[in-house]
Amino acid sequence: MRKPGIFIVVCALGLTGCAGKMDAQRGLSEEWRLRSLEENFLNFKETQREQEERARDQQRKLLDRVRVVEESLARVHEQLGTGKALPPPLPSAPLAPAPHVSAPHSAAPPAAATHAPVEPTIHAAAPQADVEPAAATGKGLYNQGMTLVRAEKGEEGRAVLTTFLETDPQSALVPNAVYWIGESYYLEKNYPQAILTFKDVTRRFPKHHKAAAALLKIAMCYQMLGEKDNATLYLRALLKGHPKSEPAPAARKLLSELGG
Repeated sequence: MRKPGIFIVVCALGLTGCAGKMDAQRGLSEEWRLRSLEENFLNFKETQREQEERARDQQRKLLDRVRVVEESLARVHEQLGTGKALPPPLPSAPLAPAPHVSAPHSAAPPAAATHAPVEPTIHAAAPQADVEPAAATGKGLYNQGMTLVRAEKGEEGRAVLTTFLETDPQSALVPNAVYWIGESYYLEKNYPQAILTFKDVTRRFPKHHKAAAALLKIAMCYQMLGEKDNATLYLRALLKGHPKSEPAPAARKLLSELGG
């Protein structure tokens, strides 16, 4: 009579254990689903923000170009209004003297010249008009743009660096120029656009030394936006991919401050 009772108790315990295990698995599954949904939502928000910032950036670039053209036209009108003289023309070369042809022996000697020899006219140099220096090209543009950004003139520096990228797209300084454009947005506290620009560095030039600096700046931008998880993610990516880089110590310190 006792065996059926024992059998029932064992079955009950087995069912209880199975139920507990199923509840644990269900809990893990729900946690994974919530984390996956949260991650997908963050990715959606970031993609949406990237699209909006890309459209705003295109509009800014167009406005920058329009402003540059307007400034150039204003300088031309100013020069015309002040009556600045154009640079004097180059002096023409003196005419070579006509070759002397000797007369035959039987001919009479030539009559004396009735005209005085013409002395070359020496023109006094006209005062040189103020001429603006020619626009820098190549590395000069890059140095000029970087200097402006370092001087916290982000908008001006960004316009010069953008011109550099358009005129010399194959230069070895392209990764640096893109990075400094990101710095110009960071200075203006335009963190979403700065993130997009720094990500452009890491995507296009993952092996370049500026990639590590760009990862650090991405993390700092996310920190300023209050997105601690994303900041931690990029700091870990920096330390994993560039553990001996110059920005690595700063990344370790910031990661410790964020509790990551």
